[in-house]
Amino acid sequence: MKSGPSSYFARLTRSAATRLGNTTQPLPARSLSACPCCHQPIQTTASQCAHCHAEKHYGPVRRESLICSLCGLALVLSLTRLLFPQLFAPFSLWVIPLMLAGLAAGFIFAQFRFAGDRWLHLNKG
Repeated sequence: MKSGPSSYFARLTRSAATRLGNTTQPLPARSLSACPCCHQPIQTTASQCAHCHAEKHYGPVRRESLICSLCGLALVLSLTRLLFPQLFAPFSLWVIPLMLAGLAAGFIFAQFRFAGDRWLHLNKG
């Protein structure tokens, strides 16, 4: 059997041989941007600022989800109380699904309201 690089590449699949046969390209220079909170330079791919310790978050944090869910619960219960007061005179079983619907509506609202990426100062101290 032949020895050498050509026999090694012959045993590999086409895509693996192509990857190994290419020369390495130099990495591009790191691009910097300003931190949205402290305006110090950070890498564009950073998820935490080394200067002010702000973190990049996608979607709502736990506190925002909880607040929006409770607001949805209160809104649905108050509207139901105004429109259908007979449901609350003796406690009705319809109140439980309405409460769950309010919690779900508030949670879904929080998911859409805070749906982007943003920088937050969570570790204050």
